[in-house]
Amino acid sequence: MKNIKQLLAIIGIGLLAGMYVLTFILSLTDHSKTGSMLMASLYATVVIPVLLYAFMLVYKWTHPKDEEIPKISPETSKIDTLIFDLGNVLVKYDWKKLLKELGYDEKTSAAVAKAIFLSKEWEEADRGVLSENELLQRFISNAPDYEKEIRETFASIGKTISIYPYTKDWLSYFKKRGYKIYILSNFSKYVYDQCTKELDFLELVDGGYMSWQIHCIKPEPEFYQKLITDFEINPQKSVFIDDFMENIAEARALGFHAVHFTSKKNADRQLLDFGVK
Repeated sequence: MKNIKQLLAIIGIGLLAGMYVLTFILSLTDHSKTGSMLMASLYATVVIPVLLYAFMLVYKWTHPKDEEIPKISPETSKIDTLIFDLGNVLVKYDWKKLLKELGYDEKTSAAVAKAIFLSKEWEEADRGVLSENELLQRFISNAPDYEKEIRETFASIGKTISIYPYTKDWLSYFKKRGYKIYILSNFSKYVYDQCTKELDFLELVDGGYMSWQIHCIKPEPEFYQKLITDFEINPQKSVFIDDFMENIAEARALGFHAVHFTSKKNADRQLLDFGVK
């Protein structure tokens, strides 16, 4: 904010100085516009500071200082850690949109969806135990007549992921409040490799795991325990946020507070119940 003020002051002084210098030059040449220029300079002397002040107020309202956001006290706060799922919480997962973009008819879309996204192999993709080629061949074996379309879909699979407009601001706010932020998500390496741009907000988190990294998937308790152990998380001071009830149930069984995510607005309301605001 200090730099903005300095810049605006320099701009304002420069504009006013330029106008008065021009007025002075015109007066020396007995120019007919001298009077008008003087009046314009006097007018600008009042208007420019007002406009610059208004700009600073707008900037201040839209760019709150970090110190204006109260920080939690780790020692006294009931909650000090937030654990987020990725798909349909921080990013949108939409395979139907991808199939539509690829231009498949209803029959083809249904066959490809059943062969890939709705297959048991999709869960194994999240687990990260199969190679890319092994996974692709299994998808093809589910619908050999649609091999071409399955290969096309697999090659574009990262397009199933898109960041929500609120994600970065939401995480940034919690970081400024002093919460530790982690992720725990069922996510395949093949999707991850194709959508890293959509996941650039991960630089805001303190750690976590995607399922392919440690070959576990939710709601397997080992997945949660790995996170707890490696990052020294106290479940009783943590809130787990996920869109699947079975994942929520396991988190609660392990001692976490939990929020069943249906929308950001609803999640904020539930977080408030735990004193997270």
